[in-house]
Amino acid sequence: MSIRSARGLVALVLATISVATRAEWVRYEAPHFSIYSKSQSKAVEVLASRLEKIDAMMHLATRLPDDGKIVKVRIYEVHDNNDVAAALGLNNSGIAGFYTNNSLGPFAVTPRKTDFGQADFSPELVLHHEYAHHFMLQYFRGVYPSWYVEGFAELIGSSKIMPDGRVAYGMPAKHRGNDILANWVPLQELLLKPAEKIVYFDTYGQGWALTHFLTFSKTRSPQLRRFLMALGTGKSQSEAATAFGDLGELNKDARRYVGDGTFEYKPVKVAVNEPVITSRSPIGPGEAALIAETIAFSDGDLGAYRKVGERDKEQRRRTTNLARIREKAARFANDPFALRLLAEGESAEGHYREAEAAADRLLAIAPNDVDGLARKSLSMLQRAANLAGPTQTALASEARRFAARANRIDGTAPLPVLAYYESFHQIGAPVPVAAVESLTAIVALRPYDDKVRLMLVDAFANQHRYNEAIATIMPIANSPHDSPQRSAARDKLGKLTKAVGSAAAG
Repeated sequence: MSIRSARGLVALVLATISVATRAEWVRYEAPHFSIYSKSQSKAVEVLASRLEKIDAMMHLATRLPDDGKIVKVRIYEVHDNNDVAAALGLNNSGIAGFYTNNSLGPFAVTPRKTDFGQADFSPELVLHHEYAHHFMLQYFRGVYPSWYVEGFAELIGSSKIMPDGRVAYGMPAKHRGNDILANWVPLQELLLKPAEKIVYFDTYGQGWALTHFLTFSKTRSPQLRRFLMALGTGKSQSEAATAFGDLGELNKDARRYVGDGTFEYKPVKVAVNEPVITSRSPIGPGEAALIAETIAFSDGDLGAYRKVGERDKEQRRRTTNLARIREKAARFANDPFALRLLAEGESAEGHYREAEAAADRLLAIAPNDVDGLARKSLSMLQRAANLAGPTQTALASEARRFAARANRIDGTAPLPVLAYYESFHQIGAPVPVAAVESLTAIVALRPYDDKVRLMLVDAFANQHRYNEAIATIMPIANSPHDSPQRSAARDKLGKLTKAVGSAAAG
């Protein structure tokens, strides 16, 4: 064999090895979540097993039965924290992971490796932290101050899996350093001032320390429960804080607890069915190509961005992401996922005709695609909103047929339920009780979705079910964070309260 042919053979072998070993995106299904990863299967199996144990521990700690009524969270394991930041349109943000939701459902983005130079700040800690956010919002939708939201997530994230398989619940968050007390915000200030007026507060460090103290103290733990319950029933933060008694004493006790540094933790024995991975499958080429755009996709209300500059920046980020979705969807013109994401992206930006066109292309290759049918219906209803009389009624009826078909295929999917409800609501027609009850079920399954929650509030109000409307709007109206949504919700709450009074007087 000549040297030239030998070199050619070596090059061919190397190329073959490269193709064979190139990492591809795979979706792994577990009882409580789905993981999208390029890691080796063995590594994902370990990751999933440990996360299922964290889930089991949280069920035990909160006394929540694991009855199977769940919405799975999608977990995207990206390469590193730079990929995490890129999904948010940021650079050098210091953000290691995030949890959010959109019309595609709840999802978390966590890194395979972190670059923060702290041994205790591991990818697994980030994963458990973000999963704790999902657990709280999914099962305990309520009113929480930011220090408790992040403190709870840090409490769970810092818990370790012990060699014997037990979970060390409440292990110290060593990655938060030793300067928590040096930067301590007095609790008299933290619990009485609006969050936006407190400066230099370490939400993660002091939030974790305070949450740990209040969770593990036999005296203070019942007070914490009363505090959170008071917030949930509409009490102001200062009113709820009376649950702790003398805040000066609370502050002294908390500082003493943190200063002692002997953080109690509980080894919790949990049982999970092994192997926890129930199925695995490579994802399609279109979906794989669109991972970056999928985790960057946002469709939340831009009104949440109070500053014009921040709002404009977020709009530019969304516009750029949609352009990338369009480009890749054109490359994968017959890929159902690509068309589904394109339809959602166009709709989120108010391009309803384009969204309907994408839904039509999707239904041409997948006639029974539930999301495609629902998005087609919702896009048609946007057109109907600009019409009147018999023409509007006819188009809404046609849209309703698409929604009903989607609901027959999957009665638990949120988009078909929304479409069916909107087929009446969008044109001002009376909404059947069954449609409102279906909307109620979706809010119960997706309690974190404020957009759907507000639709349900309006539905209850239109049917003069004012007390139910008030209970539904409370988590938004009582949010400790000032926002346009909170202001609007409080205005609506005032009107609902007056309506209850008028109904009682009448």
